[in-house]
Amino acid sequence: MHCQLEHSGEVSEVGNARKIQMSVEAIAIGPIQKGLEQMDLGAEAVFEGFLAPKTLRNQRLVFHITHIQLKN
Repeated sequence: MHCQLEHSGEVSEVGNARKIQMSVEAIAIGPIQKGLEQMDLGAEAVFEGFLAPKTLRNQRLVFHITHIQLKN
């Protein structure tokens, strides 16, 4: 299952606050896909995984989801 993950937050960079907003292409396979399908659109969660090139020819990075923890 291919999806887009959205993130917004704030980090400190050299002592200055910096707002972050980003979208990343992601993929979920097997049991992780089933869990993702049951989530509501816009639900907040912590995603764990790894970045890898989309294909050998397309070096664009895709986030492979290996674990999902819903936020309360």
